[in-house]
Order: sequence, then C-alpha cells, then structure tokens
Amino acid sequence: MIGFLRHAFFAARPFHSVADLNTQLTRWIADVAHARPVPGRREQRVAEALAEEQPRLLPLPEHPFPCELLRAVRSGKTPYIRFDGNDYSIPHTLVHRPLTLVASEHQVRLLDGSTAVARHARTYERGQRIEDDAHLAALVAEKRRAHELRGRDRLRYACPQADAFIDALAVRGHPLASETTRLLRLLDQVGASALDAALAEALTRGAISAASVAHVLEQRRRARRQPPLLDLVLPADPRVRDLRVTPHAPSAYDSLLTPPPAAPEETPDGSAH
Repeated sequence: MIGFLRHAFFAARPFHSVADLNTQLTRWIADVAHARPVPGRREQRVAEALAEEQPRLLPLPEHPFPCELLRAVRSGKTPYIRFDGNDYSIPHTLVHRPLTLVASEHQVRLLDGSTAVARHARTYERGQRIEDDAHLAALVAEKRRAHELRGRDRLRYACPQADAFIDALAVRGHPLASETTRLLRLLDQVGASALDAALAEALTRGAISAASVAHVLEQRRRARRQPPLLDLVLPADPRVRDLRVTPHAPSAYDSLLTPPPAAPEETPDGSAH
C-alpha cells in the first residue's frame, strides 16, 4: 500500500501546503483508492469493504500523532541555528550549547533541555534570516556592557587615579558609560600622564565629572599657550569608527622637504669639481 500511495498519488503531484495536500488526498481516496475493486472480490469496492470492517477496527488515538521533526543542533560563533537553508536566532547565551530543534509545518522551536528558548514562524524559502527582536536586543546590550567594561579597564590600566575617579562617579550617580567614553577620548587626545594628573586635580577639587577633567586640561593648555583640544567627529559607519591606524614617525616625511644635492659643475676640460 505504501508503494501504491507513492506511485499513484504522490508521483509528480504539485502542492503548496500540507492543507492543500490533504485536500487532494481526501479527493483522491474517494475518487481513486476507494473506487477500486477489492482484490479477489471484483464485485465489491474498497469503500464498501471498509464500511463493513470499520466497526471491528481500533479507534483512532485520542490525541493527534506527533509528526514534528526533531534534530539535535548546535550553533557556531553567531547566535543562529541553520535549518533547511535558513538561519533562526537564539539567545546569545546559548551559543555553542547543544539544543533540540523541533520543526512543525508552521513553526520552528529551539529547546534547551525541555525549555523552549526560541519560537519562530517557519519559512520555506532559502537564505533567510529569521530573528527575534528580544534576542537581538539582549545581544546589543551585552556587547555595549562588555565595551564599557573594556573601556574602564583601559582607563584603570593607563591612569592610576582612574580607579578612584570612576568610583566617585558611581557614588554620585553619574552615567558611567558616557563619562567613560569622554575620558577615553581625552586619553587619546592628551596621553596617559596628562590625563592622570588632571584626574588627580579634579578629585582634589571634588569636581567629579569628565567635563571637569576636560576643563582642567584646557586650563593647563592655555597656561602653556597651546592650541585647544578638538574633538574628532567620525561618521556612524563602523568601517570608519573601528578602523585602527598604526602611527609612524613623521621624520620619514622630512626627506620630501630636503632639496636634492646639487649636481657637480663641469670645467671647460670636461672634468667635474
């Protein structure tokens, strides 16, 4: 019967959904399968034999038979699970963790043990990325927090006074993210020693803010008759903001300003001197 169903019904039959396939199957059963004569009893049709046998058959199960696809999966470096040519997002905390993918006709679920950690509408296209906004928001927040922590660690490593200054910022309830960003910008502009001295003076004055540190640095530059600090404004494009340029000594450009040596003069007899 499996072979009969495969060749008489499924072969070369187009359908666009399981519901459409079931509708075609119901019609095919009534018009083709049940209309056949019973083997060995040509006078009786299959539909008539089924009606005769049905009272003696076992009832169908009370609950639908689970026909979802189950597959053990694991993500790569990114928080996505590849299934059927598409990528489905998962929480970033589950990267590299073994998960179970459960795919039905309309839904793809990802389970961590018995807990559902992601639910997505299933797509039958190819090369699509199906994402949960909550997964993306959590990932962005984690990256921002990690970036802020790296920035504070850099300040503490470069400036001994930074630890006490950051603690004082936290006690006063200042937003650490924006204050750290401003202090890192000052570190790049003036260097570690100048910033550390300015942090120490700001702590002594009780002026605990990045703006106060910038004011101290500006006062010192004016006293030395140096030009004011200018903030470097970059576009939001990460290809520009994340670019790292290795500084080189400008002495290499001095050769461009050095005139070439004069050519030796020739004497009437053709010799040079």
